[in-house]
Amino acid sequence: KMRLSKQRAKLVLATCLGTVGILAALLPEGSLPYLTSRGPESQQRKLSLIAGKARRSWETANAGREINYLAFGTSVTWGAGLVGDRFTNTYPKILSPNAKNLGMRAAGPCYPAMCLQSLVTADDQCQIDEDENEHCDETIYDVIMLEYVRRANDEDGASLRKLASRLAARYPDALLLFVADWHPRLVYTSIGGPGGQNVILKDWNRDWNQNLPLDSQEFRETFLRSVEDGTEWNWNRVHARNEAIVDAVAREFGGHVVNLPRPEEAADFIDYIPYFAEDFHHLSDDGHAAVAEKVLDLIDEVGIVPNPRLGPWTVEEDGSGAGTDSCVNWFETGFSPLSVSGNNITMQEFSSLKFGLNFPNGGSIVVHNPFDAPMSLHLSYMTTGPPPSIYPPTEVTVTPISIPPELLSPSEGNQLAQQVKEAQIEQAATARQSDSPPTIIDPTYRPETSASFVVPVHVGRTDYVGTVLPGDNAVSFRPLKTREVPFRLISTAISPWRELL
Repeated sequence: KMRLSKQRAKLVLATCLGTVGILAALLPEGSLPYLTSRGPESQQRKLSLIAGKARRSWETANAGREINYLAFGTSVTWGAGLVGDRFTNTYPKILSPNAKNLGMRAAGPCYPAMCLQSLVTADDQCQIDEDENEHCDETIYDVIMLEYVRRANDEDGASLRKLASRLAARYPDALLLFVADWHPRLVYTSIGGPGGQNVILKDWNRDWNQNLPLDSQEFRETFLRSVEDGTEWNWNRVHARNEAIVDAVAREFGGHVVNLPRPEEAADFIDYIPYFAEDFHHLSDDGHAAVAEKVLDLIDEVGIVPNPRLGPWTVEEDGSGAGTDSCVNWFETGFSPLSVSGNNITMQEFSSLKFGLNFPNGGSIVVHNPFDAPMSLHLSYMTTGPPPSIYPPTEVTVTPISIPPELLSPSEGNQLAQQVKEAQIEQAATARQSDSPPTIIDPTYRPETSASFVVPVHVGRTDYVGTVLPGDNAVSFRPLKTREVPFRLISTAISPWRELL
């Protein structure tokens, strides 16, 4: 009753003040930094203030050396939902225009966990010396941010843990920060009381309020009236489990959690609307600014290592090293260097700046394993949920094509290398003759939920499909059913790990 009286008081005050005073009336004093005004000019002032604070942070910490930021995350970190430029207004770019932002849309932590080396070294400046050895000028990162609370339960947390493990091995002195944000789609109510239909806030707004703009005065008043009338709003408890996974991984690797402020009661989310985009899902420009501020506060509190070390990629005998990988991703570019064979295979931009390789009648691609040992092959492909998926279940078969010449001519005098390469050649010959069962991919996303509703999703997933031997390997696809959309491939990943556990 006390909470309802508080919301009622806000409603009366907001109605009296009108449009100009609505935001000031609804914001808890001092709880939401930089959210007292809206519009391009106020946003620019906010970003300038935070940028100035960022400069002071690195000047204090490093006597003038700029802090090197690296960010991984979902479409939130990528910048979906921003009104401003995503190349300047995401929280990594607010912290530093030189920050490396590796956020990916429709993706969780699995792909970056498999492809860390390929992702962070993609833009490195490399030179080949006279002995044909490659030397790259790679950045050593001071602060690494991971925003995966929404997908933390992928593979029961194994993906996030593997990514953190590889990052800790490569950048042992970096400050690992786990961004824990949230969104209004986590708020839901039961229509018809207990046992009734559970409806998320966004659908309630669509079906009962004609899609009122999230940041409008009318939406605020309508929502507050629903609370006054006795509508009970709750948090989706799945997010709490994801937060527990993030907390556990952060503790395991000596990291810290950066929390976007969130009310205890779901009905009080109304005070935090400026943090979110109109889709009820992504962060707004103000939300990114708030995360950047939280990151800076933590850097000021914890500090960074002045001269950070850089660990090896190659795994050494003592187990150190982040591990090597070789990945190809065309999801955001539409360009794939892989050879393709089959009927009517097309590269399609199926959504704005989202590309997939479609296999309507099956077909094959050629992937190259550049390493001198058998490696695991993972494929990333699009999925939808709840069932049935718009994509068909698909059979995937991996077949070696060739053996690199260097494996046929091992160095003289190196008995161990000779034995290893002979074993590889024998394995390649056996693989050609074997009739091993193919992998069946089911492109159906089944999100975990503790309530009786399921939010529709269209996201990528990464799965192990087989072993690739050194050299070229053919990967064949055969759809098992006819569905609305052909099987859609978005990337390949070659790494030492079959499983991430």
